[in-house]
Amino acid sequence: MQKRTKSYLIVLIFALSGVCGFSLSLYQYSAGANSAVDAIRVTQTVHYPAIRVRQLLGDPQAGEKIFNEFCATCHAAPPLVDVNAPRIGDKKRWQTLRRVNTKTLLAITLKGAGAMPARGGCFECSDEQLQAAIQYMVDKSK
Repeated sequence: MQKRTKSYLIVLIFALSGVCGFSLSLYQYSAGANSAVDAIRVTQTVHYPAIRVRQLLGDPQAGEKIFNEFCATCHAAPPLVDVNAPRIGDKKRWQTLRRVNTKTLLAITLKGAGAMPARGGCFECSDEQLQAAIQYMVDKSK
């Protein structure tokens, strides 16, 4: 077979597969399997941390709940994201942190340190709520 004939054959195969693909998608569209609205619809998950944090005002377990919501990603044992943050329950690592008073730990949290963003990522949390989360981690790591 000549080189030119092979080229035409390849072009013909690609053209036929394009026509077949177009026909199939047109058939599915007309059958209602994929309407245009469904094709561009996006599932959205909305997170309203301000409402969640407001619900914790006065809650005696606010420290634990804030830890689970905002801190556990890096501070849980094992963490979801390993950024060398002190893990809850790591007695040896927290022993050094307990020597520093919790006000200093709060100041570090407010400013952020290493991979931890300012306020530990909980921008809606009050200083008291962050203090409760820190105290929860300290207490669970004794």
